[in-house]
Amino acid sequence: MKKTIVLAEDNEMLSKLLSYRLEIDGYVVKAFTDGLGAVLYMRNNQFDLLITDLHMPVLDGWVIIQTVRETISETVPIMVISGACDENYKLEILELGADVYVTKPVSAGELSIRVKHLVYNKKQREDGNV
Repeated sequence: MKKTIVLAEDNEMLSKLLSYRLEIDGYVVKAFTDGLGAVLYMRNNQFDLLITDLHMPVLDGWVIIQTVRETISETVPIMVISGACDENYKLEILELGADVYVTKPVSAGELSIRVKHLVYNKKQREDGNV
């Protein structure tokens, strides 16, 4: 069964590029251009990974991460991809509950490796092997 990735990215071109790469890697991608759509989807559907930008309309990445951790899942992996490279941002986001913080631009190869790592580690946690 294919793994499902929720992608919250307001830049439509980047969203299409990331979706395309992830689909080539064999994932099902549910892409949203605002945080509200992503949160509504995650509340009602199973998913294996959340990838989110920080600065988006309606609900930003900060709120998405907090909402996921408090009301949807404490364990689903979360990757942040953002142009904000301030070290304080990174620390705050990781403390909020994200697993990985990647600074834009992200290469296709790095994206593939990080996603595979997060999804693989999630499966090991579920199987009780980690």
